[in-house]
Amino acid sequence: MFSLRLIVLVALVSTVAAGPWGQICAGNSGNRVRGRDNFGSGVYGASRSGGRKHRGVDVICSDGSTVYAPFSGTIERRVNPYKKNNAINNGLQLRGGAFCIQMFYIKPMKYSGRINKGEKIGVMLPMQSVYRGITSHVHVQNCDLSNPTHNLFAARWAQICDGNALNSVRGCDKYGCGYYGAPRNGRKNLGVDVVCKDGSTVYAPFSGLIVRRIKPFGNNNAIDDGILLRETRTGSCIKLAFISPLRSRGWISKGSKIGVMLPMQRVYPGISSHVHIQNCDHSNPTGNL
Repeated sequence: MFSLRLIVLVALVSTVAAGPWGQICAGNSGNRVRGRDNFGSGVYGASRSGGRKHRGVDVICSDGSTVYAPFSGTIERRVNPYKKNNAINNGLQLRGGAFCIQMFYIKPMKYSGRINKGEKIGVMLPMQSVYRGITSHVHVQNCDLSNPTHNLFAARWAQICDGNALNSVRGCDKYGCGYYGAPRNGRKNLGVDVVCKDGSTVYAPFSGLIVRRIKPFGNNNAIDDGILLRETRTGSCIKLAFISPLRSRGWISKGSKIGVMLPMQRVYPGISSHVHIQNCDHSNPTGNL
């Protein structure tokens, strides 16, 4: 019975995290993010007054535009982004599957109940009346304040390992399970393990900059190697562990050979050999696979 429940859990994790999100604002089919204006930048992690950081992303949306639900789920409650009331002090919290987000600066159609992906969820409030000249936008932030940027864009990652065209995730073996959040000796797996046979070619999942080499264990064993890769469009980054990189820095194109899978069987005999992929902010990368 335990095995059956575990299989069902793995299937659920794979299904609910299958993103990406739908269009959020009418007139912005690509979910373009606000760049820099006189009031700052709309990307995740941008600087804010008082030494704070921006913990969401600002999706461009003209005042009065229709706003859509990015995924199917339940509207849980109203949220107010500001302590003092103004013309844009409104929003909601939406939860569905593996996602929980707050959407600011919209007038919701309702503050509770089910809603489907792509259904009208509200209207963009008059941001220009509060911040004249700003790029009007819906602020979207994950409830756990992790980076939501990768969910905004339809482009998925390319094949990661030769022989695994679907980026299948390691199931459960005697060493544990490969899905995001799986138990790890009192901890949680903060990445996903993409199945990859020892010696296989490993490819860049997206175009970006190889920033540096990483050492996942720090003990110099046979698989203690990998890289940090940054996506230049969004600034998000991932770590790929247990590979021998072709190089430790420089630009690389999506689908290009980035390295070779190291001999995991030598360290963990009988394990499902895999490339471990982890978002730098520890958010769930499964939806990109």
